[in-house]
Amino acid sequence: MAFLIDDLLLLPFRLGLDIAEKIRDMAAEELEDTPEKLQRELLDLEMALEIEEITKKEYEKKEKDILARMEALKKEESKQK
Repeated sequence: MAFLIDDLLLLPFRLGLDIAEKIRDMAAEELEDTPEKLQRELLDLEMALEIEEITKKEYEKKEKDILARMEALKKEESKQK
């Protein structure tokens, strides 16, 4: 019986901890570059240019940045192998 009461009392804390861990994991995924994420960013960038949301100059600057990040990611992956 005591274990059940302990579990019930600790439940809010454990749920809060689980939520905090999930948020941390999601934030880490968002910040970490992956080939899929970078490819999606390039596609979004191309779409923004096509619908004239950004200028050609902005597009070229952002594209250069994304391609540099892709190259760095490839180098990092090849070092790990």
